[in-house]
Amino acid sequence: MMTLIPQVLRNERNLCCLFFLLLFSYYITMDVILYVTIQDTTFTDQTRGDSYSMFHPLSAKLVMSDHTNHYFMVPTTEIFDELTRFSKVFFFVTPNMVTITHFILALVAAKFVSSENLKHRRIAVVIYEFRIWLDSLDGVIYRSHAHETVYKSNKSTLGYYMDTTLDVLGGVAFNLGVVFFLFKGAPLISKTQEYILPFCKPAVPTENGVTNGNGEKYTKPSKKFIFWKCWCFGFQIFMASGSWDKRTEQMGEVLETNLKNDAQTTLQTSMLHSFSTWLVMYMWRLCDGQSLFQVFLVVIFMDKVWEFLNFVQYIGYVILISVNVITVVHVNHIKNVIGIK
Repeated sequence: MMTLIPQVLRNERNLCCLFFLLLFSYYITMDVILYVTIQDTTFTDQTRGDSYSMFHPLSAKLVMSDHTNHYFMVPTTEIFDELTRFSKVFFFVTPNMVTITHFILALVAAKFVSSENLKHRRIAVVIYEFRIWLDSLDGVIYRSHAHETVYKSNKSTLGYYMDTTLDVLGGVAFNLGVVFFLFKGAPLISKTQEYILPFCKPAVPTENGVTNGNGEKYTKPSKKFIFWKCWCFGFQIFMASGSWDKRTEQMGEVLETNLKNDAQTTLQTSMLHSFSTWLVMYMWRLCDGQSLFQVFLVVIFMDKVWEFLNFVQYIGYVILISVNVITVVHVNHIKNVIGIK
């Protein structure tokens, strides 16, 4: 059987590279289709067809969602519900029940990710990806029960706050699992490497505890130092999720609201079709909390957590603040062009 597999694909690294190349190609292709679709539509007065489509109906929230959510999680949960009629057959299963279930799975994943065994940490990634899938499913069930068709948040319901709270707690538990893993398995570093930002490479010590003949001693980083690095990234996810929610709401207000006259509606449509609006929304596809968490899951699977935390520790804040400022400026620009407050 192994003889049928090309030699290049027998290497784990080559397999991973091939997988991510195919995934990247899929996402880019879907992005091109999405961009073309947006040029021929508006975000107002949209209704869903008989079957699910990734490109109709569209909303600011959906267009600003991360690639994995838009092109994998949402479609598979929507198609799953269409094929099985899960939300209709199991009508007694509420979105909150699913929310509690995926919170429990987050705790299970947190336990696995704290292990020093790489296979266990990879199992944790798979479990957490399934948790994210269930998080998408609870939205499908809610929209089915509420007879809603557009992908957008309803902040007037208890379920919204319950889902948000348990999402945060599940993410915190998972990050704490990573902290406990690093307490046990963080690579050795020199004292000077603690202050090399934004990136430093772990050391490879010799038998007597020094390396490269420079006399520097390599030791495990302190728990305080490890916790600080994990906290910096964890807060980035929290900041990205909160600001993404606010920015999608602001973009929705200016692009999804039915306006009073045809002139304003024309200007609204023109701004939606502009490349600058697409660019702003696309930046959020790369920077929202779910996108950052997906990257985090990848680096856990690739066993590159320490290197990633060093790299993103401070530069992540610069990127997030910049994207927020650009979005606020652009939203105000749209309001000025359309002539709304």
